[in-house]
Amino acid sequence: MRLLLQLTLALAAATLLPFSTLRAEDLSGIKLAVIPQCTTQDREVGYTRVCAELLNQEEIDEVKAMQFDDVITYKAVQDGLILVAKLKKSDLGFFDRPAIAGEFSTFLEPIGIHFYAIKVRFKGIEKAKLNPSLINFATQKLVKLNIDGRDSSERTVVESWPVVLQKLEKNSARYDVMSFPSVKHREEKKVWVFRGRHCLTTISSCNVIYTADGDIHTFIVNADAAGISLDAFVFVGIQASDTNRIGELLKGSDQNSFDAFLRFVVTDLAKTVEHGNKPKSRYAAGYSNGGAWALDALLFHPEFFDGAIAMSPATWELKSKVNLHKKNIFLGAGELEPGFFKQAEKCVEIVQDLGAQVETRYSKSGHSMNTWVPIWNMALKHLNEN
Repeated sequence: MRLLLQLTLALAAATLLPFSTLRAEDLSGIKLAVIPQCTTQDREVGYTRVCAELLNQEEIDEVKAMQFDDVITYKAVQDGLILVAKLKKSDLGFFDRPAIAGEFSTFLEPIGIHFYAIKVRFKGIEKAKLNPSLINFATQKLVKLNIDGRDSSERTVVESWPVVLQKLEKNSARYDVMSFPSVKHREEKKVWVFRGRHCLTTISSCNVIYTADGDIHTFIVNADAAGISLDAFVFVGIQASDTNRIGELLKGSDQNSFDAFLRFVVTDLAKTVEHGNKPKSRYAAGYSNGGAWALDALLFHPEFFDGAIAMSPATWELKSKVNLHKKNIFLGAGELEPGFFKQAEKCVEIVQDLGAQVETRYSKSGHSMNTWVPIWNMALKHLNEN
């Protein structure tokens, strides 16, 4: 019996269909990694992992009556989010059901003609900040949901990068783009440099942050929205490699590339950005593999860096015993990225044992800017106050 008929009959009877009948691929064999089915144990322990379950009949009736501003919408319930799509199957570009990806990935299951839905469960997820996307809607590239269940005091209105940059430049900030030619074991690099208005002629009272993945404009607009003064900061965003990002950022993957990239940051790049002047502080920063790089950069050059901003650090192990007394590390991850969350907790223990002062931030988000921005803002607030 076809899946659609199985689901229709089961849901019409107001029962939950066992997930053993739900597939993780369409008829063509294209696969989507999906979150696991919820179990009795998940319910008993309070949904401490992300899982999914089908809707009961009461929930189906409720979501069919919801207003749709686009083809997808959502409804928050305790420890859960009901994701709903209203579209024709012919609107799908691939897969045989709507597919959601982002901080988590799952299929939405048919609950009636042109209606699809699933319930994603996790403790407190209704308070999360998430941006899952419908990835297989044929008439558009992406349809994204903005799910923001945070307390109203944590919500900010984020303006576009051109608007924020124009405002900051009117306040005497400067934003430059630099290029550095390729050298042995390092490809050509584009570097973006933001200078707050107090850092134009001297950086002696400024905090310089070297960020491994180049995406500093997202951090800037969010910091501005949070009301954080950027006057005493220099942000340096370094272009990520298109072909060898892991080699550059993870020690041991491609040692020559790792060494060349780190040497570039602490020598050529620092000389160009700082003009031989010593700043108030220097930090290495990055997310995911870049988060691991930030920790290694501090460990291998404690004489250069005063700390690190490590956001959802990827696989990382202590390579050498280094005294991190008086070093500040801002570290965290998202609760919806379990592997990185556990890794972050492990990293905290290691660097604290080395004497570092550690501040942490764990958000109800996944492997995205929704997790990384709060960690970045936490660091900037601390540096402004000290």
